[in-house]
Amino acid sequence: MTMDFVLIVFVAFIFLILGCIGSILPVLPGPLLSYAGLLIIHFFALDTEFLTNYELILYGCVTLFVFFSDYFLQLFGVKKMGGKNKAVYGTIIGVVCGMFLIPPFGIFLGAFLGAFLGALMESQKNKQAFKIAFGSLIGFVFGSLIKLIYSFYIISLVIIKLFIS
Repeated sequence: MTMDFVLIVFVAFIFLILGCIGSILPVLPGPLLSYAGLLIIHFFALDTEFLTNYELILYGCVTLFVFFSDYFLQLFGVKKMGGKNKAVYGTIIGVVCGMFLIPPFGIFLGAFLGAFLGALMESQKNKQAFKIAFGSLIGFVFGSLIKLIYSFYIISLVIIKLFIS
């Protein structure tokens, strides 16, 4: 192993780890960072082909699907429970604030409280606002879970292809 190879793999793993972290933290685009780590390995670390062109395109499409599904799941959770845009914006603001105020659980509490306050601003009743906030929280959790599973899959793919195959 050359020093260049070690450095490239190190940088790629930084991206892969940030991808996992970004799967939970909304300020980092988790799946996109994971895919960037995969691309770094593919194009710079090896002399042989790491993945086929078909696999690169397939993983790229899955990355985009996973990345955008997070937003749609949150929106779906809010809309399914009767919420509107202020509840969605409240969720996003709540996640960001909660992440800094009481990490790591503040992310979930912030999503819930933000959606609740956003729904209340839309003149919803407390019971309806609670229902909307719960839908937002469920959407956020499922979106984060999907992104995290995808990011771990990409890491395991890289480890298997680099060190086991």
